[in-house]
Amino acid sequence: MIQLELIKLWRQNKLLPGILVLLICMIGSIEASLYFQNQSVNTAIQYSQTNLAIFKVSADKRWPEGWLPDVKTDYKSYENQLTDLQHRNRSAMTTDALTSYSTPTPYLLYTGFDITQGLHAGENEATHQELLYLHRYHIGSMIPVTIRTNPETAGTNNIPANEAEVFQNLSTRYYERGWWQIWFWAIAGGLLVSLAIINLFFGDILASEWEGSTDRTRWLRLQNETHTKLILTKLAVHFGLSCLLLGLALGLFLLYAWLRTGLGDLRYPVQTWALGKRVVSFYNWMTANAEANYFYPLHIVFIPLSRYLGQLGFFWLSLLLLNSSVTLLVNRILHIRLLALLTMVIVPLLGLVLPTSIYNPFTYLKGDWVITNYLGYLLNQRAPVFPWVVGIMIAAGAVCLGLTLVPLPHRGGVHFY
Repeated sequence: MIQLELIKLWRQNKLLPGILVLLICMIGSIEASLYFQNQSVNTAIQYSQTNLAIFKVSADKRWPEGWLPDVKTDYKSYENQLTDLQHRNRSAMTTDALTSYSTPTPYLLYTGFDITQGLHAGENEATHQELLYLHRYHIGSMIPVTIRTNPETAGTNNIPANEAEVFQNLSTRYYERGWWQIWFWAIAGGLLVSLAIINLFFGDILASEWEGSTDRTRWLRLQNETHTKLILTKLAVHFGLSCLLLGLALGLFLLYAWLRTGLGDLRYPVQTWALGKRVVSFYNWMTANAEANYFYPLHIVFIPLSRYLGQLGFFWLSLLLLNSSVTLLVNRILHIRLLALLTMVIVPLLGLVLPTSIYNPFTYLKGDWVITNYLGYLLNQRAPVFPWVVGIMIAAGAVCLGLTLVPLPHRGGVHFY
């Protein structure tokens, strides 16, 4: 029976267009990242050149012989930052940025002191820890080096209006490499977009049985095929094809990214939240300690990108299983094929527009928040939330499947599926 389902879908030509649409979205995303990253680097170079010129004028007229030793050191550091940025030298930029963030007043040449001291949700401490991680494992940073923001940054920063543009450039990262781009998709809601694309081609898998003048379920009953077998077959086909579509699209995308920009280092640090003790910041402004402990008793820590992607893969499989079960339940209730299809395409996209709330079920489908445990901070949970969120998704999928398997009441002696 599974073979018949696959032949039917192959004749409808659904798998290949689905892969193509998802692949185009991914390739478009990486090309956009490359374009905007290049613009960002050029802007950072302009800011750096301007700030370096201002530094020369404001430091001392006796340039450079009459400068104090610490002024000479700062100037050399800023000059190195500009040179590394112009040469796109990732490793050297990491080292220079770490040197700056290891002082009481962190400073990147294309930013300003007011920006770093106006951050209140641990961004400076997290940036310092990330730079330490990169330096320890000899990994080049994304360029230009940016502060490590978090979901609280937008609501807690105190950036002057005249520096808003600089802050925007400083806090935006462009994930131009393959593994990084998958990470970006998880952050930007790519999981829900993927579900919408999958459902665009497979969201009517059960409702299509009632399409036209022929009721295929009645024919299957004449062949001694049970209602339960039909539903389980549909589930296996929908889930299998969803995994296949996503897997093939990701595989082709990674091949393209490898040829275009490279895949990136799987050891790259990903920001997460874990239980920890209070820390004492070595930065010299009055609120530095409060900022470093903003998420207490959770703290920002870093894990390798490989671990993050492994958990993301498991989360993705659980979400696809839930999506397949919900698709069958919606198709069971809505016999109108177009209506069922529209429902399954629109529902995932609602997660991109509905406000974030612990009462909004789509909040728990944000894979990045679940894996990094930021959701644990929102829910005031000290333990990681990943295991129980995945468990709830699997349980919810089982419930939806159970409801789909329950036969509807008889009408005139005929089962309605």
